[in-house]
Amino acid sequence: DVQIPSVRIVKQLKPFIEDELDELFPRDQWARVIAHPQRKNGKPTLRMGEISFPNDSITNTGPNNRKRILLAVGPEGGWSEPYELDLFQKCGFQQVTLGPRILRSDVAVISLLSLAVDATTS
Repeated sequence: DVQIPSVRIVKQLKPFIEDELDELFPRDQWARVIAHPQRKNGKPTLRMGEISFPNDSITNTGPNNRKRILLAVGPEGGWSEPYELDLFQKCGFQQVTLGPRILRSDVAVISLLSLAVDATTS
């Protein structure tokens, strides 16, 4: 059972987050996750298996009930600090990391999607 992820590329971040995010991905139905290396002088980040899901994030359609996850992946080197990270965190995003090394975006996306599948099926 292969499921292709839905990908959306946003060119203007702040208007998208302020105007469209809650309508497309309601906070009570989706776990919101932002991938970023360990934040400078910040609290420890989570691993994908440690994120929390809202109670309504489980779909009730079909035999494969799965939790829903929204994954925000930024450019190589991560999101800008503190502006973009704070913007996401105000919208309920949980910060996850793949470790201390900075990965290329294409490698990070594949790794994060694999971990997201594991987190949503367990």
